[in-house]
Amino acid sequence: MPNTHTIPIPQILCIDLGSSSLKAALIDTEGHTTALVREAYPLEHFASGAILAADWEQALVRAWTRLTFQAKTSVAGLCISGNGPTLVPFTASGEALAPLYWYGPRVSMGENAPSLFLPYLCSFAQNRPQDYEKTRGVCSAQEWLAHRLGADMVTCLPTEAYKPYYWDQGQCDSAGVDIRLFPPFVKLGSIIGRVSQTGAARFGLPLGLPLVAGGPDFIMAIIGVGVLQAGMVCDRAGTSEGINVCSSVPLPGGDFRVLPHPGEGLLNISSIIPRSGRLFEWFRNLTGQTERPYTELVAELIPQSGFSEPEALFFPQASGSFLSLGEGLVSRQGLGRAVLDAMGFLVRDALEGLARQGFLVTEMRVSGGQGKNPRWNQLKADLTGCTLLIPEIQDGELAGDAAVAAVALGESVHLAEAVSRMIRMSARYAPCTQTQSQYAEYYSYFKRMAFEVRRTSLRSCF
Repeated sequence: MPNTHTIPIPQILCIDLGSSSLKAALIDTEGHTTALVREAYPLEHFASGAILAADWEQALVRAWTRLTFQAKTSVAGLCISGNGPTLVPFTASGEALAPLYWYGPRVSMGENAPSLFLPYLCSFAQNRPQDYEKTRGVCSAQEWLAHRLGADMVTCLPTEAYKPYYWDQGQCDSAGVDIRLFPPFVKLGSIIGRVSQTGAARFGLPLGLPLVAGGPDFIMAIIGVGVLQAGMVCDRAGTSEGINVCSSVPLPGGDFRVLPHPGEGLLNISSIIPRSGRLFEWFRNLTGQTERPYTELVAELIPQSGFSEPEALFFPQASGSFLSLGEGLVSRQGLGRAVLDAMGFLVRDALEGLARQGFLVTEMRVSGGQGKNPRWNQLKADLTGCTLLIPEIQDGELAGDAAVAAVALGESVHLAEAVSRMIRMSARYAPCTQTQSQYAEYYSYFKRMAFEVRRTSLRSCF
């Protein structure tokens, strides 16, 4: 008889520490998701901006319990990514102090100090001197959780070009920071340990499971949507949004963030839209619709096809002003649609800024929660005039974790090969020619009125 036994495809446990929740998935080395869960941190901690390192641990325990119910399969390795540049200070006894979050206080270090981390540590020293005095080390969020599982205390460096954007001796000396507070650098995708007996008992994970060094969330998202070649673009669209252009040439000017790309010799040029998806959550709270399903609410606000005349304009750049375009009161649906239109126009404005500097963006790969709604994807394509590609794994950070781990575990030869095998686009949203033209006229009016609103501090009441 022929042998019908098949060798199971290795599964990788992928974890991303977000600002409000932990996402976890089992993804195999062919790029298929076996199970996916999200565990929110305690609401009271999130509301106060005081999420603790222990909240990550408890969320992982809950997530792993749910994953094992969803998928009865063995796991070959684990990779963690996290929001950056968040830092965890810890004491000599190994106690984690309150994290220094990327949205928290920081001090200005000057133009000659590119470190993304030192401004937060220096602010910590100024504002929490007693805690700083007790601190014997600091590490990124994902490295703290990996250490609690059994990994060495390290800092994952995306590429060698990132060293000055983390820290170096000169910047530490200028800031008065002891560089020995920082763990040693390791390369992205290094195996940094295995789940220890203590880690297995604490989290319920398999003893000896290899732990792979993951990077900051935006780096892993870029990898996770396959943006590894010059000219490709990642739209990382969640509560905040970043348009990330992979470039082989430096930016000639403009107000953009320029950092090394995870691909050697390349640059990541990004335009940041800080509030983006958070604007829609603000509208839901404003109108008492937080309990309504997101898909249901979006379906109410967005027509299935074609252009619809707006009832109002919304200007997030001008303290959230609304301007009625008719004579009567603006409906709740009209307000919501104005917010969605403004979200798209903020992206269009960012794309125009990139185009003025020579980076014409006609197509973007989307990572994050905004890419999970078909109606919003089509409206966004029409509003921006840009084609959107939606990956099969829409949480780019998790897909990036899986691709990096596949290389570390010997399942792929190199990162480009892993991405080619594991990352696939599942949907494409191109702008509708007629609708795009109508929204282009609307956008021009939006820009003119936005100037007037900012200039006169106009506020409309309904």
